[in-house]
Amino acid sequence: MRMMQAAIGIDVGGTKMAGGVVDAKGKILYSHTVATPREFADLEREFVALVANMLSAAAGKAPVALDFAPVEVTGIGVAVPGSVNREKGIAVGACNLPWQNFAIKELLEGRFGIPTRVENDADAAALGALRYAPEAKGIQNFVFMTIGTGIGGGIILNGKLHGGQWPLAGEVGHTIVQPDGPLCNCGSRGCLEALTSGTAIGREGTDTVRKEQRGLLWTVYQENGQVTAADVTAAAEQGDALAEEVLRQAARCLAIGMLNIQRLLSPEAIIVGGGVVTKSDILLRYTKEAMPLIHPTLRARVVQVKGGSISGVRGSAAIVWEEIVGQVIDVTQGGI
Repeated sequence: MRMMQAAIGIDVGGTKMAGGVVDAKGKILYSHTVATPREFADLEREFVALVANMLSAAAGKAPVALDFAPVEVTGIGVAVPGSVNREKGIAVGACNLPWQNFAIKELLEGRFGIPTRVENDADAAALGALRYAPEAKGIQNFVFMTIGTGIGGGIILNGKLHGGQWPLAGEVGHTIVQPDGPLCNCGSRGCLEALTSGTAIGREGTDTVRKEQRGLLWTVYQENGQVTAADVTAAAEQGDALAEEVLRQAARCLAIGMLNIQRLLSPEAIIVGGGVVTKSDILLRYTKEAMPLIHPTLRARVVQVKGGSISGVRGSAAIVWEEIVGQVIDVTQGGI
């Protein structure tokens, strides 16, 4: 009897690296997370060890009890922030990670002999949404936006990831919506990420409450010395006027960004996930309210992934089904 197939998904972030053994329907059979080292030599060692841990689990040799039989690993998908060379499987560079031109495909295929693909993390999340998110079922043309510490994006056209000629397609967070706006990490001013990300909302909330010194946010600031996007969202949900003002300002910029996407690509939907919208949809509510104030008739269909962001592990596993197996999965049950 042929063994069940599974993919290994590895999600590399600035603070942690997560790995999982994932079946074709997106079920994570086994997972493990380690901290991301700050030095490249340590990161490379821990990265390889994490992949080895996944392969041991797939073979039924994990150090903990497993509730599945050994599986056949069809490929390894690796999701990384920043730009990638898809053809060669190289992670080119990222602001918060200690590498330049990290040859991941060559490293893993040479070490383990298993086909490997490397993708930008937001593009991997877009694939994950296509394959695993119930809210995206039946939608073959969409832009996926992940709103968290930063803002990432991926474009799905006719059921396929649109990577573009250079590894920059879908970088919605670095579209400019306010040319004289705050400086972004990418070097531009007024990027969507610099105005609407969790980092931006927290920064604006902190600056505003320092000046105004009132409301729920002032209480939070006195306790913690700053406020976060989660604090702003929670206070706005409770009707705090200052928090609502900060969030509506961010929502207006997000609405501009979304309407620009709608003008450019006319997708069926803009699908949104990420930490800022995981526990509350208030930012998206304000965004939809802002749209008619910006343009009287143009709208974008905004679909929230209700379980929060697509798991990076599941998104990176989706790379395997898309690019190595070439298998389109019709997921009709389960959540995020």
